[in-house]
Amino acid sequence: MTTAQQNENEPERRLRISIPNIRADAVRWYLPIFNLLTVYLTVTNTLFAAARDGATSWQAIQYIATGELLKAGGIALIVSPTIAEGIRMVLVGIWQEHRIRKAKSETRQETNAKWAAWVQRWRDAEAKGIPFDEPSPDSDDQPKSPR
Repeated sequence: MTTAQQNENEPERRLRISIPNIRADAVRWYLPIFNLLTVYLTVTNTLFAAARDGATSWQAIQYIATGELLKAGGIALIVSPTIAEGIRMVLVGIWQEHRIRKAKSETRQETNAKWAAWVQRWRDAEAKGIPFDEPSPDSDDQPKSPR
């Protein structure tokens, strides 16, 4: 890789945490997921292994739990970044959908307000007997605002 390519990738590299290779903004999801997954796998696998092996002493269960903890930690280290990224993507999608709906609602309210004002001017003109030739708000004859 050339120096120019390394410099281009530097900002992205700074956004990642090296060991599990996750984005820095996903850490808040990664750590709880990693911990929950490790505890869940350790407990369930320890219970199954203890029942399978017929372990009755605390020392035997402790050895089984230690082995299962190491396996569960390895599995969680591999799986947690994917789960954290998936959760982040789902929440971002929900947030974007919320923002789109809010923008549509605001646009609809603006349109309704324009129509209500237009109808009020039309009724006022009709009540006064004045001809009303103002184009409706959705008409293409509206003067365009300079932007």
